[in-house]
Order: sequence, then C-alpha cells, then structure tokens
Amino acid sequence: MKLLLSAAESSSDIHGAELVEALKKCLPPDQELEVFGVGGPRLRSAGLQAVVRAEDLSVMGLSEVFFRLPRVLQALRSLKQAAARRSPDLAILMDYPDFHFRLAKGLKRLGIPAVYYIPPKIWVWRKNRIQFLKKYFVKILSIFPFEEDYYRHEDIPFQFVGNPLVDELPWELSKQVARAQLLLRPQDLVLVLMPGSRPAELKVHFPLMIEAAQIIAQRLKEEGELAADQALQILMPLPPGVAVEPLQSQFNRLSEQGGSTDLEVRFSQGDAHRCLVAADVGLIKSGTSTLEAGLLRCCHVIAYRPSALTGWAFKNLLRFRGPVGLVNWVAGWTPGQPWPVPELLCEKANPRDLANEVVSLFMDPSRREQMQSVFERVRKALGVSDPHSSTESPSHRAAQEILKILRGRGVVC
Repeated sequence: MKLLLSAAESSSDIHGAELVEALKKCLPPDQELEVFGVGGPRLRSAGLQAVVRAEDLSVMGLSEVFFRLPRVLQALRSLKQAAARRSPDLAILMDYPDFHFRLAKGLKRLGIPAVYYIPPKIWVWRKNRIQFLKKYFVKILSIFPFEEDYYRHEDIPFQFVGNPLVDELPWELSKQVARAQLLLRPQDLVLVLMPGSRPAELKVHFPLMIEAAQIIAQRLKEEGELAADQALQILMPLPPGVAVEPLQSQFNRLSEQGGSTDLEVRFSQGDAHRCLVAADVGLIKSGTSTLEAGLLRCCHVIAYRPSALTGWAFKNLLRFRGPVGLVNWVAGWTPGQPWPVPELLCEKANPRDLANEVVSLFMDPSRREQMQSVFERVRKALGVSDPHSSTESPSHRAAQEILKILRGRGVVC
C-alpha cells in the first residue's frame, strides 16, 4: 500500500505520525506500507519519505506566503512529480488548505483520490471552499464534532473520528506534580506564554507577549496580588524545532529596553503540556495550543496579531465576526453571545489590552471558575470527560476510515 501524506503544520506533523503508526497496526500482516510526501521530524521518524520538509513550508499569513511563494510553488511541483512517478493508492492531506487545494487539483488530474484529514475551518474562512472539497476529495475526516452540520448539509462524505489530542495529553498529571517536576514553588503565581512555533508567529507574538508580561508583573505587584513570599513565574515552552538561544538573547534585549531586568522567563522545549497544567493563567496564540489549554483546564487569553495585509483581508474580505479560538467553537458558541474565552485579535492584540485581560483572570476567581465550566463542556464535546473510556484512539479510527476507502478500491483485502 502506497500513500502520499502531506502534513505541513507542527501539530499535523504529530497527528500524521500517530496516523502512520495506527495504519501500520491495522494493516494485514502481508501488507507493507509506504508513505511519502510532506512532514516534519515526527513524521519522518515514523517512516515518511520526505519529498518536502514541513519546516520549509512554515508560513503564517498572506504576506508571509507571498514572500515565500517560489519555495511553495517548487514544493507543489515536487509533490506532483513524485505523485505522478510513484502512483500512490491514496493521498491524505492534513490542514494547510491553500497549499493542499492546489495539490488536490493536480492529484485529481492524475486520478489519485484524496482524503482531507483535519479539514480547513470553513466556518471562519471562505464558504465556497466547501464546493471545492466536494469536488476534489472522496472523504472528510474531522477532529471536531460541530463540523458535521456543515458537511452533511452539503452532502459531502464526512466522518468525525475524534480529536487526536486525546492520545497526547497527560490526563493523569496534576498541577501539584507538574509544578514539582518544573521545580516551581507551590505558592507562586504561574503564567505560561505560548507565542507560536512558526518563524513568522514568533517574530510577531514573542515581543508582544514579553511586553505584556512586563506589564502583568508590575500590575500584580501594584494590586497587592503577590504576597511577600510569592513571585510571578513565567514559563515559555517551545516546540522541539525552535531554538531557545536566539529567543533568550532577544528577551534580554527587550527586558533592558523595557526597564524590567528583574522579569524572568523560563524557556523550555517539548514540555508544553506540563507547563499548561502547572500554570494558573496562559497567554496563548490562536491555534491548537488554545484547545490543549482548555482540555488541560488552563485559564487563558487568546491572542493573534497578523501582518497588516492578512489583518486587512480578515476584516474587509472575510468580514468574519465570530471567534477564531477552537476552544470557543467546541464549547458551543452561538452568534450574539460573548466568547467564553477572551480573544484579542489584530490591533486589539496589544501589550496593554492583553495584560488587562490576563491580570483580570489572575485577580477574579469567579472568572476562572466560569472558564473552568466552559472547559468541562469542551472535554465532554470531544469525548474526553473520561479519556480512557474508549478502546479505540482517534488515530486508530482515522486509520480504519482510510482502510475502508482502500478496501473499496481493492487496494487492501
């Protein structure tokens, strides 16, 4: 069995690796699995033969795509050529819609069927995308149950397979144990900052969050929220592929410029889930991390500051007025209602407004309690109120759906 798998996002690299491992377990003993395409370190270690490295496609908004367009177009050509040469039985495309829509057109011309696993957020972006999905994909595999209404209404083959975070999150880890593992004092206040993983995200959100943290630390002192034996501990967990040293140097420069040389940020790699469990409050860039925070019951504020071009398109072309945070959608937000988790987007994502929201969460226990009830709804909606109740993981269910398609095409017995 030969698959083309394309996962260009850091989160989809993880989910893609879990899918490959699940497929290996589900295949008959006499069936071999060959996977090639786009992937990061996790997928490559799972056996994917990388035609394109995911790190080379790591861009964020419209202007970022424009400046890296030659590299993106070359990646598309390389993938189409590899698909034509190797004739995969099925293509599995994950997230990253603008890139994958162009790839899907080429695959259609080659007669290669495609499945979209973790489809684009059609409720936020262009609604006409759903017609494209109907034309170029044989099935949609979703990790969010609320998406079913959008696809069923359009008569598109759809299956909710569960959220792969169920396989990844440390459900048994308590705040006390997480703090002990991070060598944090139990009485201190803990703030976790998560500015993103892509270079473009870090360039925008890292200095934004550091300046907000300086204001937060000062405000908590002025408000008397920190007792004599307490301190504000600031954690910044980074993905394994992000170098710590340049950010540490940038933080030192920003601290000196801001006159807050006593502010300390503890940088780490690969322990985001532990940091989220340990934290009292988080300031998190919009994306999968906000959903992870909700599932791990970390009260947080969502931030997103796009480039000027992307921000203009968001407000003037899309004119979207709903939330962008996944946790707000999964919690069951409805038009006309306030967002359960605060979102500060575009020009509202400035240091002072971000700091105001975070300080409010630190100082108002009722807000934190209300947010915790929202997180319980999120856990229930994704079927993780008891993460050990199901014998099948989401990755396993996604693998089974893919095998059904391949059996229907006579590829798998």
